[in-house]
Amino acid sequence: MAPSTCTAQTLFGLLLGTFLVASPPARAQSASPPADSIVTADSSTARAPEPYTTSRSVAYHVLAAPAYVLHGATRPLGWAAQYVERNFPDLFEPRRPPRGILPLVELGGPTGFLGGLALYDNRLFGSDHTARIEGLYGGPDTFEGEVSYSAPTPIGAGSRFDLVANVFSDPESEFYLGGNSNDRTTDEALFSRDQVDVTAGLQSTLPGSPLRGALDLLYEHVEASGEDQRLRKASPPGLGTVDLLTSRLTLGLDYTGEPPRVSRGTEVLLQLDYTHDLTGKRFRYGRYVAEVRQYLPVGFFPDTRRLALRGRLEQTEPLFDGSAVPFYQLPSLGGQNTLRGFQSRRFQNDGALMLNAEYRYPIWSNLDALVFVDAGQVFNEISEISGERFQWSYGGGLHLLNRKGLSARFEIAGSTEGLRTILTVDPSFRRVAR
Repeated sequence: MAPSTCTAQTLFGLLLGTFLVASPPARAQSASPPADSIVTADSSTARAPEPYTTSRSVAYHVLAAPAYVLHGATRPLGWAAQYVERNFPDLFEPRRPPRGILPLVELGGPTGFLGGLALYDNRLFGSDHTARIEGLYGGPDTFEGEVSYSAPTPIGAGSRFDLVANVFSDPESEFYLGGNSNDRTTDEALFSRDQVDVTAGLQSTLPGSPLRGALDLLYEHVEASGEDQRLRKASPPGLGTVDLLTSRLTLGLDYTGEPPRVSRGTEVLLQLDYTHDLTGKRFRYGRYVAEVRQYLPVGFFPDTRRLALRGRLEQTEPLFDGSAVPFYQLPSLGGQNTLRGFQSRRFQNDGALMLNAEYRYPIWSNLDALVFVDAGQVFNEISEISGERFQWSYGGGLHLLNRKGLSARFEIAGSTEGLRTILTVDPSFRRVAR
């Protein structure tokens, strides 16, 4: 096993072990005071119950030392959050009007830094329908735009219809030719990508049931080109112009609690896609996704100290006489939601396996600190999966919460290829139903 892999695995074990066994000791109160110390209306001189402290061994304090360090390091953040909440309460419990304008910032995604605005209306035409228009700009020829509309209960309680249109342009998209290789200097190639897509979807949740379901129809018009010599030599399938139509079925089971701080329970997600090119037969392929998320309180600590674990397996393959999958549509790892210490789409192949572990630690009512470890690999065939092929990243950050869950997250992630900064409103683990 490579030294970098051993180091990451050792770090993963130390982090997980530290937070499972260590926490600052607290004063314990007796369950009920002694009978002779109970204050009554006729006993004004009786003594109030006195607290007692538990005894801690030297070994306990040694094991708890990392937790003392974490507690001390995050206390200034807690004090700062307390000050902001007291003086700027709308930042923590925003009283957002039914319509308005919001600033947007994205850092650490596929196109680097983007900034812009979002216009929203949650009472469209005086109803419960919602609409949103957002635009992000990152430099010449680099931008994203989205228009979305949502109608509640089109087929009854718990259902929703969504219509979303996107436009995307990036003249320096990255593609890595080496699959699971970690040699970035020889694998990196650049290409230009312009895309317009429209998605119409119907989501449904059975009242009182953990079952979730969604049916989506997605149209994509993509233009990909590049003068990069490595890319031209490799000539991956998908260069040029394609028009793709995708049918998607998503099924989920959600046995977790309500946001913002989910502390226990399980989510299961299954996704089946079929895509074909409207102008030819080359791109006819399926995509299969299985994902499990587990939320666990940590030992005997309060439920707000919790582990969030995720395992995700994704595979694509040509179907019905199709022969290929466009290279930018292959399963990938890297970026703000998978291997966070690597560039977006750093590893790509026909399949991908992703494992994430996060320890989330509250430092104020609406602010969490966290540490995380990510591990993943891409492959041609599932039989290629092995422990020696995992790529590792690690880091920590802050999550700002609201009543519906995540409001924003700031993270610093590291890997063998350096450090990355992530600032986004996109959750690291998407819920089964939005």
